[in-house]
Amino acid sequence: MQIDVLLRIAGVGILLTVICQILTRAGREDIATLATIAGIILVLLMVVSLAGELLNQIQAVFFLP
Repeated sequence: MQIDVLLRIAGVGILLTVICQILTRAGREDIATLATIAGIILVLLMVVSLAGELLNQIQAVFFLP
């Protein structure tokens, strides 16, 4: 597995945690929630990209059209 992808996902999680903590302490829970949703969408896009690459590799291995 590619370690850089795991590090990117972990980095997004750490950065998002810090941002949410700052926004929550500032009384902006609504913006913190939006930041959390944006982070989840970003990570999901990374995972979908990896899943697409995996399917392409499976097709190449089994010579599927």
